[in-house]
Amino acid sequence: MNNKTEASYEKWRNEQLKNPELRKLYEEEAAKFNVSQKIKKLRESLGLSQRQLAKLTKTSQAAIARIENTNYEGHSLSKLNEIAFALNARVVIDFVPI
Repeated sequence: MNNKTEASYEKWRNEQLKNPELRKLYEEEAAKFNVSQKIKKLRESLGLSQRQLAKLTKTSQAAIARIENTNYEGHSLSKLNEIAFALNARVVIDFVPI
């Protein structure tokens, strides 16, 4: 995208996000996407397969695949902490103004 297109998109998006229901949905989807991608990126940066991470967290490869799926809605804090520990990381939760 060029700068003009990006600016137009940002303007349009910001206008759309003035709708409280749409903003809530957008924030929920963004959170799911961010969690799944952070886990996947960290796992890959450590050279681990989903199967290896599953073994470290005493779960199945399919469970790790679900957690890394951007549509997954079942993230529990305890499971995220298990995964973080296995990846030598920690979970940080922050509330920021929107």
